[in-house]
Amino acid sequence: MKRAYTFPSAAAVAALALSGCSGVGMTEGVVIEGTGYSVSEVQEAAEQLSEVSPEPVAVGTVIYQAGVAPLLTRYFNDTSYEVTEDDVRRTLSEAGLQGEASDLTVQAVTFQQYGAVLGDQEALADEELAPVIGELQTLSPEDIGSLEVEVNPRFGSWSATGDGVLPQVPEWISPSES
Repeated sequence: MKRAYTFPSAAAVAALALSGCSGVGMTEGVVIEGTGYSVSEVQEAAEQLSEVSPEPVAVGTVIYQAGVAPLLTRYFNDTSYEVTEDDVRRTLSEAGLQGEASDLTVQAVTFQQYGAVLGDQEALADEELAPVIGELQTLSPEDIGSLEVEVNPRFGSWSATGDGVLPQVPEWISPSES
């Protein structure tokens, strides 16, 4: 009795082979506190931010800002300086963003708006922010590094020492000896 064999398509074999190389997952570019964002969502956020920024915004910057934003939101929660999603979307619209801002773009801009508050001397002098500032001053780079952020290796890796997203060089690539 002869058996009929079928060969899988080259595309199916390639997809299976590559699925082991993607780190976080085939479709996830970053996972922040359990919420996954696809590679295309990460790239879209960088494009949207670049559209309203004077300089192009790198993907690593988007991931870092969006990764730290939930931490800042927890600190500023229930203060008059709390940044809401509506505030961010309005700011992006006023800055000239065409279309709807992605959730990842909103998170990155939330980080930027909290950064603006922390750079405002008048806000820093406000007694309401004293506890927030006190807590933020106790943060170490390791605290940032321990945030729940997983980065697809194509974009780099989340630094355990709080340096943000670092380029990731595969182990099989060794530096040249010149």
